[in-house]
Amino acid sequence: MAGFFSYLSLFFLRPIACRVHLLDTPDHRKLHKGSVPLIGGLSAFVGVSVAWMIGMPLISGHGLFLICAALLVIVGAVDDARDLPAKFRLGVQVLLGAVLTFGSGTSLVTFGNLLGFGPIELGILGPLVTIAAVIGATNAFNMVDGIDGLAGSLSLVALGSLALLFSTSSGLVAELALAVGISCALVPYLMANLRIPPFRNRIFMGDAGSMFIGFAVVWLLVNATQPGEMAMRPVTALWIIAIPLMDMVAIMVRRARKGQSVMKPDRDHLHHIFMRAGFSDREALLMITIVAMLFASVGLLGELFHLPEWLMFTAFVGLFALYDWSLSHVWRLLVVVRKKVGHQ
Repeated sequence: MAGFFSYLSLFFLRPIACRVHLLDTPDHRKLHKGSVPLIGGLSAFVGVSVAWMIGMPLISGHGLFLICAALLVIVGAVDDARDLPAKFRLGVQVLLGAVLTFGSGTSLVTFGNLLGFGPIELGILGPLVTIAAVIGATNAFNMVDGIDGLAGSLSLVALGSLALLFSTSSGLVAELALAVGISCALVPYLMANLRIPPFRNRIFMGDAGSMFIGFAVVWLLVNATQPGEMAMRPVTALWIIAIPLMDMVAIMVRRARKGQSVMKPDRDHLHHIFMRAGFSDREALLMITIVAMLFASVGLLGELFHLPEWLMFTAFVGLFALYDWSLSHVWRLLVVVRKKVGHQ
């Protein structure tokens, strides 16, 4: 149902986007041709909201989640059309994260046994850590949205993994419905973004969409780690959103080392590196999505076989160290990759 309403909304949102200049125009960083409507995320949110109001009551934290998500989407849409200051966007994310965390009464309570010495309990710091997680995930999916289909595909990987985890618990029906609903609502956008028939005209997700997806994914991750009806251990979340998370942290660290603003846009993300290595945007999309699926599978298998949390955390830290090293030596690696691509 969410996918159906998302599909319908595309036909209503396109002319509106043209009237209010909700369009992405090419510049020195954006190399696409012509102005493209930034309505992909809006259509997904409309699809989820309408389907949820019809099929599920607006109660508990999920009703509050949709209200906060709606406000975030509105701010994101205004940013898409008018380019709001980064500090203002961050302030809105902090405020909405706080409203959702304190208003719902749901927050992270533990990091789990990450170090092998027993569970790391958060206590009174739980809500603050949750707000920080909301801000981090929201921006992670926003920053990874750089080539056609990437943010949507990585979102489907995360949401699909969460849906599998929620399906194992009878007490997380609402969370399962939300994960499946958002996944279905993203399908029309992805088809239009990649111009898969019957869609001929391309659309982009926009900041409204990428922030909404990050906001939704982290909220579901928090709910998945709650005591009682715990669908997964906290360390598994790192693997489920590994690519957006590592890409964001590594890029911010790299910018800080250079003395630049951590929010400054650039063309040093993972997908940019793939494309500079000679791969097309579709090839980069396919390879990054496959890697994201492999990482998510590690997390799911860790849950299935109850691998020690400290082992999964140590493996993730090692993976991130390798990723950060690769970014620091990206030009040498590009030379090797280009030579291999050129010989094929």
